[in-house]
Amino acid sequence: MAVRIRLQRHGKKRRPFYRLVAADSRSQRDGRFIERIGHYDPMTDPANIVIDAEKALKWLRTGAQPSDTAKDLMSKVGVWETFINEKLGQPNPTPEEGASEAAEEEPASAEESTEEAT
Repeated sequence: MAVRIRLQRHGKKRRPFYRLVAADSRSQRDGRFIERIGHYDPMTDPANIVIDAEKALKWLRTGAQPSDTAKDLMSKVGVWETFINEKLGQPNPTPEEGASEAAEEEPASAEESTEEAT
């Protein structure tokens, strides 16, 4: 059984609301699913994306293939990068580490530009 992580459309006409689900690839778009992973509301500003990272990673590790839109949503939340880093054996960068490294690099470049100006 091939499992896909994809969107299921709910809501009224012109008011879509999507659920991110793990489903058999042969089932219909809004049909039977195995597990609900999260939801996506594009009508809010900014769009509301809620994904349970543990469930999504569990399905990705077992071989579920995400649709293009599901992959984009997981990238925005950070689940896809976590999966890729895990797959490559690299540590996951925490937001604090990335911010501190960028802050350390900025003063060095500012000093270099002042030296070049004199």
